[in-house]
Amino acid sequence: MLGGSRACEERLRTALEVLRGYGLECSLTCGELLAYLSGPTYTGDTVTAEQVMSNDLLFLHEVAEACILKGMGYVVDESTATRAYPDTYRAHLKAMEVELLEAEKRGRLDHVAERCRDLESYVEDPLLPEDLRPALAELAQRHCQQGRLGTRASK
Repeated sequence: MLGGSRACEERLRTALEVLRGYGLECSLTCGELLAYLSGPTYTGDTVTAEQVMSNDLLFLHEVAEACILKGMGYVVDESTATRAYPDTYRAHLKAMEVELLEAEKRGRLDHVAERCRDLESYVEDPLLPEDLRPALAELAQRHCQQGRLGTRASK
């Protein structure tokens, strides 16, 4: 279970502290996080708990996403990702913003570049709600070099 319950609790506590710095307050348990990660997604993607636990920024992203959905009133469990769609996509983009800001803060530009490639792929995603296209473009403009989104980072 996410590297052991004690390891999860420590990682979760650290992640929640980081998220508070971005104005995101949340009460989330390791059980809720594990349930969220183990359930199906609206895209069919599968990210294992081990993959999440092995990457500090991905862990932060998933915690942020679960917290955002919880803040929208959803119960965080195995069915949240599919039950909450399209809010799941909204939460994903907001969590991506936190992840990118934190990666930049830590000087992890390789991670930023990798996630910007992911953002570019969302342009073609038929599951991207039309009302989120401007938010996607703005997110990429803030964090990514010019690419398929036709944006350039202002950094």
